[in-house]
Amino acid sequence: MSNEKSDEPARLGNLLLQTGVALIKSGAGSSRIITNLSRFANAYGYEANVDLGTRNISISLHKEKRGNIFSGSRSIATLPGANFRVISVISRLSWDVMEKKISLEEYAKVINQVPDIPTYKRHVILFFTGIAGSAFCYTFGGNAMEMVLTFLATVVGLFFKQELVIKKYNPFMITYGSAMLASAVIALCGKILGAATNLDHAFATSILFLIPGVLLINSFVDLMDGHIINGIDRGTNALMHAFAIASGLAIVLYIFKML
Repeated sequence: MSNEKSDEPARLGNLLLQTGVALIKSGAGSSRIITNLSRFANAYGYEANVDLGTRNISISLHKEKRGNIFSGSRSIATLPGANFRVISVISRLSWDVMEKKISLEEYAKVINQVPDIPTYKRHVILFFTGIAGSAFCYTFGGNAMEMVLTFLATVVGLFFKQELVIKKYNPFMITYGSAMLASAVIALCGKILGAATNLDHAFATSILFLIPGVLLINSFVDLMDGHIINGIDRGTNALMHAFAIASGLAIVLYIFKML
């Protein structure tokens, strides 16, 4: 057996760990992560046993009757976000490896490029998130003024959140501060315009950009698929974010005497 062959389990195992970490960071559900990693391993003739948490992953590789030929684990320091481009690229790659017999070198080349996958520009995210907030405001019955205020509050709140994420503050405090700032923009504008008592729709929709939708969906899916611990972990995190949003909104309503 060549040196390359003897190195294969370790190389594949480390690539699988790297892939798993990328999927966790991108907000993939537990079942999707395990399915993709198992597909990669099977394509190269191995069986992968994956032990998965919301911020850590352990993998062991087996082949025929040789027993455990690789074991490794990795963890991430921050809570996962959402990057569907990364999830899509890795999912397609897993099928290409299975169907097109892509070599380990080609697999490694693609995975090493995952951190460089381009995301939307910051100003584009701010603009369209603001548009989405305004659309929700309109859907719930808001008038033109409320839509404009919702757009402004959403952009300001999201910009503040992005800045705090860059500085690596506590994620729950980021949510709390962003909710407080976004709702404060509505309250201040309402005071200036003399319409503070008629901005219910703007208040309700100005903080929708903070709703942890990916966490809630993944929590439900994990529970349904039997990943109970991960489901509870993600669900608890989602509830903490929801509490932070409610607290930020409530403190602004109290300060501006709008309760």
